[in-house]
Amino acid sequence: MARRSAVRLMLVVAAVALAIVAAGAPAASASGSLLGLNNDCGQATQPFAQFGDLRSYTFGANGGLESGAAGWTLSGGGVVSGNESFFVHSSSDRNSLSLGTGGTALTPKLCMGTTSTVTRFFVRSSNGGQVRVQVVLKNVLGQVLGILQVSDLSAGASWQPGPPILNLDSLLGLLGVSSIQLKFTTLSGSVQVDDIYVDPWASRN
Repeated sequence: MARRSAVRLMLVVAAVALAIVAAGAPAASASGSLLGLNNDCGQATQPFAQFGDLRSYTFGANGGLESGAAGWTLSGGGVVSGNESFFVHSSSDRNSLSLGTGGTALTPKLCMGTTSTVTRFFVRSSNGGQVRVQVVLKNVLGQVLGILQVSDLSAGASWQPGPPILNLDSLLGLLGVSSIQLKFTTLSGSVQVDDIYVDPWASRN
C-alpha cells in the first residue's frame, strides 16, 4: 500500500512539472515554429545548414557586432573590420570581434527557452589561437548563478563554425536562471569571433 502511494505521489509530481514546462515553452514553441519564429526570440533561420546543422536558430542581440560593442563587455579586445566569410546573417555585414591573448568578451543576454538551449558562432585565428567558451547563468536581477566551462577551441586560419554548444542547464530557469550569456577567453594567440546564434528550443536536425 505504501509503495502504491509513493508511486502515485511521484506521478503527480511529474505531471505538475510537465504542466509547468508545457505552459511556459512547448506550446509557444510549436506555434512560433509555424510562423518561422521562436516565441519572442526573433526570426528563425538555418544559418548552419550548409555545414549539416539543420537546427532553427535566431540571431543573438548584436550577434555580429554591426552596432559596435553595444551590449557586449570586452577586455583586451574590440570590434574590427572583417566579417565571417560565409555572410550567413547578411551580405552587408562588415564587423567581427577580435581578442588578444588573455582577452575576454561577454555577449549580450541571449534568448533562452525553458528547455535545452543551443548556441553557435563562427571563429578564426591567424596564428593558431585557442579560445575558451563558457556559459554564464544569471537570474532576473543580473546576478551570476553559475559559469559552465564548455570547451577550449583551437581556431583555424579560415572562418569556420564552432561546435553547437548545448546548455542543458537552461532547465534551471524554473529555479532562478532567467538568462544566459557566452563568455570567450583567449588562451593563446589571437582569435576572431562573429555571428552569435541561439536555438532556444534545441530543435532537432
